[in-house]
Amino acid sequence: MKTFKINLIEDFKYDKLIAALQSLADEGIIVFEETNENESEPATEDQVQEIIEESELGPYYTEKEAKDILNL
Repeated sequence: MKTFKINLIEDFKYDKLIAALQSLADEGIIVFEETNENESEPATEDQVQEIIEESELGPYYTEKEAKDILNL
């Protein structure tokens, strides 16, 4: 599965875009969900593993920094 981010240039065509995406979703071609741009994305497995490996070498991250990186 691939994820795309779409930035709508002209707000007045919002309804047209939503209708097109919903139509594709209704056909089972895509999974369509609107997200809040301010939402944090969870850390990837690679990011978590990197933090774990670096933590074994020494305290490079404060608790706050680690939570920010992991979006907790």
